[in-house]
Amino acid sequence: MRHSHAQNVAASVRQHLYNYNSKAIQEKIYLHTDKNFYQTGEIIWFKAYSVDASFHKPLDLSKVVYVELLDKGNRPVLQAKIKMDSAEGNGSLYVPVNLNSGNYQLRAYTNWMKNFDEAFFFRKTITVINGQKLSDVVKKGIDSSYDVQFFPEGGNLVNGLQSKVAFKISDKYGKGVDCSGSIVNENGESIAAFQSLKFGMGNFVFKPETGHSYKAVIRFKSGLNSSKQLPAAFDKGTVMTLKENAANIDVVINGNNDDRTVYLVAQTRGVLRKTLSAAMQNGVANFRISKTDLPEGITQLTVFNESNQPVCERLYFSFPSGNDTLQIQPDKEIYGNRSRVNLDVHSQNIAGRASASIAVYRIDSLQQLDDMKLGDYLALGSDLKGSIESPSYYFSKDKDAAAAIDNLMLTQGWRRFDWKNILQDKSSSLIYEPEIKGHIVNAKVIDVRNGLSTEGIECYLSVPGTRAIFLSNVSDDSGHVKFEMRNMYGAAEVIAQTNSIRDSVYRIDVQNPFSEKYTRDSLPHFYLPVNNPATLTEQSVATQVQNIYTGNKQRQFTEAGFDTSLFYSKPDLSYLLDNYVRFTTMEEVLREYVQLVNVRRRGGKYHFDIYDNNSQRMLWTDPLVLLDGVPVFDMDKMIAYDPLKVRQLDVLTRRFYFSHSVYDGVLNFVTYKGDLPGYELDSKATVFDYESLQSQREFYSPKYETDVDAASHLPDFRNVLYWSPNVKLINATTSKIEFYTSDKKGKFVAVLQGIDANGKCISGIHYFEVN
Repeated sequence: MRHSHAQNVAASVRQHLYNYNSKAIQEKIYLHTDKNFYQTGEIIWFKAYSVDASFHKPLDLSKVVYVELLDKGNRPVLQAKIKMDSAEGNGSLYVPVNLNSGNYQLRAYTNWMKNFDEAFFFRKTITVINGQKLSDVVKKGIDSSYDVQFFPEGGNLVNGLQSKVAFKISDKYGKGVDCSGSIVNENGESIAAFQSLKFGMGNFVFKPETGHSYKAVIRFKSGLNSSKQLPAAFDKGTVMTLKENAANIDVVINGNNDDRTVYLVAQTRGVLRKTLSAAMQNGVANFRISKTDLPEGITQLTVFNESNQPVCERLYFSFPSGNDTLQIQPDKEIYGNRSRVNLDVHSQNIAGRASASIAVYRIDSLQQLDDMKLGDYLALGSDLKGSIESPSYYFSKDKDAAAAIDNLMLTQGWRRFDWKNILQDKSSSLIYEPEIKGHIVNAKVIDVRNGLSTEGIECYLSVPGTRAIFLSNVSDDSGHVKFEMRNMYGAAEVIAQTNSIRDSVYRIDVQNPFSEKYTRDSLPHFYLPVNNPATLTEQSVATQVQNIYTGNKQRQFTEAGFDTSLFYSKPDLSYLLDNYVRFTTMEEVLREYVQLVNVRRRGGKYHFDIYDNNSQRMLWTDPLVLLDGVPVFDMDKMIAYDPLKVRQLDVLTRRFYFSHSVYDGVLNFVTYKGDLPGYELDSKATVFDYESLQSQREFYSPKYETDVDAASHLPDFRNVLYWSPNVKLINATTSKIEFYTSDKKGKFVAVLQGIDANGKCISGIHYFEVN
């Protein structure tokens, strides 16, 4: 009977997880940046990788990634929309010369990810120094305000039951603070002692007793003392203790309630890995899980009671073993200035193809190795709320790393998967759709008479030009309307409007495509580096000189290869007006040599009728009339327009089906520059500057192939020698990378990261000297 019930509990949890995940597939985004320390006037180069959140394999779902640089007040100072193709994309951000010195948060996400907790957007701290505004920088000081938190293993303290209690003590910037202390009762008697291990975290073993209260007395290295009340203990409940050995994980359950059987569920990133049941004997139950049953990364261990309710939970981390270290071999270890560098990149364990990115930059007292890795991020940081101090430490060979990561599992905020929502089959409110074809412009149709959103209104979006973009759609029952802007790059003026003749009481409010939700995490405290002031001055001067002499080369963008065909493809008739007699009125143009278009007046207004050759009949409704891609609803305005400003007229002499609409033909008037010269837009039209997909900036890296090139007097003060987001690795073959050193001397590092089709993350680091 109990075995059957255990199966029912397991089946129920499995079904709920399946229901949740089938509705809410999740993405993870990772950005590999060229480095993490920048002078104003430099460029942040990055590559975006997209994987599915459960299995960490490349996920070609969203075609756009949103990238932002946020200041300490979560105000965006830079934003970009990056095109994704085959689960990858790349871009750049120019750091403005007037930006203040400080730490900034670089974050990235997709439109689909906006449906879920913003804590799981990709985030990375970027440091910016403005050499012209150093007087505004706050010098390093002592902070005496601390955040003290306690986390009983499993969730709660229960009187009479021994528990491990983890703690985390940090300053107001989230940086861990070393400390020691003791747990005392209300009489001041010491019950337990504790000492932080790494980053202000540690743990102690403690058994609360009924009728007592407890607090921690904390001693800091600065000489300050503090105290904090421990969480209140329950009289009835369940606690869990995890013990680890070489091969297994033992989970011990202690309880003083009436549970006869408990159930342990292990799930990793939403995938059920193990379900076990155990009888409570004398208030104790034991579980054992083989480590081979758990994948790499974070596993959520949850204990359920007989009522299918979660009563205890903690996290367990399994170190990645499947990631591959690349061999980066230069042809020399020491180079001169303006010398050719040849790198051989080789991996023996890539399955098929792998996509990678590489950065080569100088290491000095300001710029240290940026050791954030794709594999480490996916395994650890991507599934934890809150920022992780020095995440690379947990993957080091330090003797305390394993104990430190267990403290992290006990203390770091959770959860990507919330059992309350899962068990109630409540997926997040999915109001943002995945952009599977391209960038989507979202808007609301508002009735200006009452301010309410309105459904069933036909809306138009236009990007004027000689190869104009024209889109139309109808608002849904919530007043929402969307326009798929496939393969539009760069900034342009965009016009959104309704039919000014038929729907004159409505306006279109275009929505911000960037997320307006932010975490409460504080950025690390920023202070002016004082290790080597000369390096700071040198870097500042070098960046200014580089921008003066090669600024134009850094502003070169690759032409985007996208379809520029018109939305109606090929017209039935096309007229280059300069090939005909140039009449001074539009009515004469249409009557004299535009075939199959009849101009007539009805009810005191002009109308255009098109004769459909295919059906051999006249189409009696006005066609879709466009001027440089902008719809014209009043034919009188088109008749009054100066024909000498029009270069070309395209005509569709047939019924045309487009989006949700049907038009009796199309007349598209194109001016010489595509800029609507002399045309007055309707007053209710929404006109705005819009930044669409980012055009790709070309990384500038000069070549010194000859002695003449090397002898050039043009200064070369680059500290980033090379950046490429398009490194392709195939099986066990060797890829060759070539670039040239600059006039800078010192220690340089080549950092390569990537992922193959099976989700195996690859990375490599190699140092060399330039003198």
